[in-house]
Amino acid sequence: MMKKAMIWGISLAFVITGARAQSVSDARKAIDAEQYAQAKGMLETLVKNKPKDGENYFYLGLVYIHNDHLDSAKTVFDQGLAADPKNNLNKVGQGMVDLYKDDASSAAAKFAEATAKLRRKEYLELYHIGRAYIDAPEPDYQKAVQYLDQAKAKNAQDPMIPLALGDAYLAMKDASKAYVNYREASTLDNTLTRARVQMQVIVRGSHAWQEAIDGLKQIAEEVPDYAPTYRELAETYHAWAVQATSIDDYKERNKQAVEYYKQYMDKTDYTVDSRIRYADFLVYARDYTELQEQARALAELEDVNPKVLRYLGYAAYENKQFQESKDALEKLFTRMEAERIIPRDYLHLGLVDIGLAVEKEPVDEALFDEGIAQLKKAVAADSSIADDLHEVGMDLVTNKRKYALAAKVFEIPASTPTSRNHVYDNFYVGFATYYGVATKQLAEEPARTEWLRKADTALGLVIEKAPTTQDAYLFRARINNLLDDSEKPQGLAVPYFLKYIEVVKEKGDADVQKAKNNFIEIYNNLAAIAAKNGEYQQARDYLNETLKLDPANEYAKQTLMYLEQASTSTGNTSR
Repeated sequence: MMKKAMIWGISLAFVITGARAQSVSDARKAIDAEQYAQAKGMLETLVKNKPKDGENYFYLGLVYIHNDHLDSAKTVFDQGLAADPKNNLNKVGQGMVDLYKDDASSAAAKFAEATAKLRRKEYLELYHIGRAYIDAPEPDYQKAVQYLDQAKAKNAQDPMIPLALGDAYLAMKDASKAYVNYREASTLDNTLTRARVQMQVIVRGSHAWQEAIDGLKQIAEEVPDYAPTYRELAETYHAWAVQATSIDDYKERNKQAVEYYKQYMDKTDYTVDSRIRYADFLVYARDYTELQEQARALAELEDVNPKVLRYLGYAAYENKQFQESKDALEKLFTRMEAERIIPRDYLHLGLVDIGLAVEKEPVDEALFDEGIAQLKKAVAADSSIADDLHEVGMDLVTNKRKYALAAKVFEIPASTPTSRNHVYDNFYVGFATYYGVATKQLAEEPARTEWLRKADTALGLVIEKAPTTQDAYLFRARINNLLDDSEKPQGLAVPYFLKYIEVVKEKGDADVQKAKNNFIEIYNNLAAIAAKNGEYQQARDYLNETLKLDPANEYAKQTLMYLEQASTSTGNTSR
């Protein structure tokens, strides 16, 4: 009996699917519910059964676009235009492919051709062009509104038009107009769940996190099979996590986000394409353990979208599995079209090379420099990536004590004026270089002197931009001391030592006490420079300042004795 029941269930499902496949309207509902595999099956049947109906081809092409298969979409649109030359929707589809491939002029030409001879009540072409300008990788919301307004003028009863207008206005941060349009769409069709969901997205945009969550949960209770509600719940929890003020809240909200995204997956098709969308979300949720697991499984599939290799590379890097990350990223670069490589691919390849290089003993400096080259390439393509490099440099300084290597990392954001940490990273160029030389990690010439000069310039920028940063003067003095002739110093460090003292004293006695050890270092250095230049009395004055702070300071006491002997032997006690 069980087997018969199962067979009957399958047969009934087939009959229902076959019936549903006769309706483009049902396929459109499946697309709206983001059940793309179901919609694809319906539309392929429709194309087979009605090969002269261009509309079927168009919506099948839309499914391919939603799943980022642009070449397949173009093929279907071309077939649709050949099968039904009078139907302009497939000409719109061809333009959409151009738009998604960043060929706006070609897209505009096709859109113009598709809308040139529309009859009085023909509006779908205008609607879909407007929708395309909203959903394109480089959106143009003003153009979208222009086309959607034209569509609405021809048919004010189609709820999808105000729904799309709501999306355009929301993207333009006009929440008031967006809400009006979503409400209109919902009034025209009270079963249009997406309009209700989007109104909760507006609530989320005002950072009313709990209110948005409550509203979306209510919609999920009333329409439990509508998948996008669960995705928006996931997005809301994730956005709320980003605003968390504690690690525990961040983790808990992101955990909820991932759980709701899993429910979204269960409500859609769980195809390869939907699993890739899940991976997309895991990147933003920073759930690298789950991401690595998903990406590993997807990467084993033949001819899978190569961006899976991107996710595997990113996740493996975050999980400190550098060789797996490097293998995945190198495959990505060989399998993905050059125009689809993104700046963060170079970033992660660079980070992986750095991680692998530092793991070796001694450090593989050639591999490290390859990593630096990749980081520079990433920042050249997207300057905001420079913001991510401060943490990388700090890890090399604080956890690995690789100062000279850290200086190479800090130099990249220090050379990027738009970097969030621009001034701070310039300071760390100086800091890391100083300790790199002091620990003899940076000892060979001409690299040693070259980096000392870079450090001097970097600290000069810090002083210019943030003149009360006392440690900038201290480290610039130390750097200049290293640049100076140790036997016959020109006193390159002197103005910066003195400025450090001035800046700290201006901040008050408490700051002077905190800087006591630095003051001792400075006075002793100033005394040494003065003594080497024969300025014995000035040297004595500096050493006496040291002894005021530390009466037992051996260097000061011994140097004073030496100066007394030197003065006596020359018969000159005034110098």
